[in-house]
Amino acid sequence: MSTNPAAQASSAVARARAAQPAWAALAVTERAKRLRAAGLAILLRAEELAQLIVTETHKPLAEAYSSEVLGVGDLVAYWCKHGPGQLAPRKGLVPALELPGKKAVVHRVPRGVVACISPWNYPVSLPMRTIVPALLGGNAVVLKPSEITPRSGAWLVQALHARLGDVVTLLEGDGAAGAALVEAGPDLVVFTGSTRTGRKVAVACAERGIPCELELGGKDCAIVLDDCAVDRTAQGVAWGILTNAGQNCSGIERVAVHQGIAHVFVPKLVAAMEKAARDVPELVTPAQRAIVERHVQDALGRGAVLLTGRIDATDRPLPPLLLARVPADAPAWCDESFGPVAVLVQGADDAELVALANDSRYGLGASVWSGNADRADALAAQLRCGMVWINNHSFSGALPDLPWTGVGDSGTGVTNSPDALAHMTRPRLVVADGNRKPEPWWYPYGDKLVELMRVLVARQQSGGVGATVKTLRALRARMAELSK
Repeated sequence: MSTNPAAQASSAVARARAAQPAWAALAVTERAKRLRAAGLAILLRAEELAQLIVTETHKPLAEAYSSEVLGVGDLVAYWCKHGPGQLAPRKGLVPALELPGKKAVVHRVPRGVVACISPWNYPVSLPMRTIVPALLGGNAVVLKPSEITPRSGAWLVQALHARLGDVVTLLEGDGAAGAALVEAGPDLVVFTGSTRTGRKVAVACAERGIPCELELGGKDCAIVLDDCAVDRTAQGVAWGILTNAGQNCSGIERVAVHQGIAHVFVPKLVAAMEKAARDVPELVTPAQRAIVERHVQDALGRGAVLLTGRIDATDRPLPPLLLARVPADAPAWCDESFGPVAVLVQGADDAELVALANDSRYGLGASVWSGNADRADALAAQLRCGMVWINNHSFSGALPDLPWTGVGDSGTGVTNSPDALAHMTRPRLVVADGNRKPEPWWYPYGDKLVELMRVLVARQQSGGVGATVKTLRALRARMAELSK
């Protein structure tokens, strides 16, 4: 095989494009049947896959199952059950009075070849959120997994390819391979990764007229109100900070606590984080660890304090870290750390807590922890982000019917839910006209056509449905006269 990324990408896209028409020609129910079989084949090798994920990502086996393997079954089951209905043709509304004899149908048709460029933190669950609805919609998929977790990506494609053929194709390599994949001309690019790289992908796609979906980074904030269930909230926030060693785009990286409860909540959060330390693995790459250490050291050098943990090159893995007194312009507050670290701040009231949470260029998710549902809902409505969880955090990524999306530097792409399927396919309108006579608005124009337009405007002025009998009679008469 050529080591030229451009040649490899072109070959992968060509193979997928050659296989796609036959796949799209299958009834959607048949595609669902084959996807079910492919999903079951993966689940029958669950332990093998889970162990491979542990080897490449260092995450605990429990997390490999809960956040990766287990979701495969739910994802496939959801799309195969509900997807066909979401893909069904839809009747378009055509006003029978003004445009008699016509009907319209909107079909959802495949885009063609979907390029999925996926990261290393969840090497199976994240690409599957694109692959399954894309395939169900009649597309072929080229997966470019991260070069940091290549074996998990290759395993996934091989398992799917064994059942489905070249409609699932693998492209291996680093960022150069991803850039070459875009240049190879797929029909849609779905990118999950850093904001910096996502912007490059967006520019490259725009230059080629390729639609793209971008799911980028985050700097999620947990708002802890003074009426929360303190013990449960401390445990939940600790999990939100530390799950997957914080290598989670929707991980909690900022905690905004109502100052009236801080003296009670903060010690419990510290205790929960320290207790969880034994389940927090080493970060996947030394480069990622270096980012976390740089953020923490910068904050400490500017007056911040560590409430738990320490930065020590000999510590393996990196311990849970909770910072306080962090300056508002520090990278630890502003930039995505992507590690087992969070910044804690206090607010005097709900308005200040919302302002603290919204003080970010990112806007993926946020959580509100409160015992008052109305109060929590009111705060949720003010948060600038794509997702809000009340008394929990982030777990909805495992629920296929719920959209995963953000705003700002978190990107505006959507995975999961019917909203994602709308991007995996495109609408095609078919309008059929059963009339035998010429249309009133065709050439030649004349005074009678202008009269007809005036009657139509009069109908709109009268409220459309509430039009007077006189106006409706005049409309019918004018249209009948012009159609002779």
